[in-house]
Amino acid sequence: MQAEDIMSRPVTTVREYDSIKTAAGLLAEYGFTAAPMVNTDGILVGIVTEADLIRDAIPRDPSLVSPVMTKKGRTAARDTDCAEIAATMLNHHLRAVPVVQNREVVGIVTRRDLLHGLARDDALIRTDVQRNLDRYGGFEQWAISVLDGAVKITDPVGDPAGRDFARVLALASPGTRQVTVLEPKPQQAHA
Repeated sequence: MQAEDIMSRPVTTVREYDSIKTAAGLLAEYGFTAAPMVNTDGILVGIVTEADLIRDAIPRDPSLVSPVMTKKGRTAARDTDCAEIAATMLNHHLRAVPVVQNREVVGIVTRRDLLHGLARDDALIRTDVQRNLDRYGGFEQWAISVLDGAVKITDPVGDPAGRDFARVLALASPGTRQVTVLEPKPQQAHA
């Protein structure tokens, strides 16, 4: 599962020339804990968090939000694995990681987004995997089962390239934790 599979979009951003009051209002209104901050060209310049806005050092007047933002924030690409994003969040005590492409914010992955992916029902994961396989054809006879996000696919025809492709497609389904693709069982000898 990759960032693009679970990221929230469109992204609500704060502009570097917004006031602290404006940024706080945006976080409060939408229930966000953080928002990416962009410059006038839409390029990511930092992230503003609840903690940034409520520090004791912030004056009570409506000064600009850009001086209080977190400037060296972590980012992810669309194809960053969700396990890597989760590790980054845990290791750096983050609640959200902006997803960027060419330095522009295209999405954001929050802890809640990660939880939604983890909590996804096995039947929905199976449906997604089947739909992804059907889209490319030739996988109609492949058996798919899912238990607690672990996908098991059985190759009935002995196609190594197909098994690799099926593994990649299954990993793209939100909620998939692990994929096992089994080779066909050898035919038992007739007596």
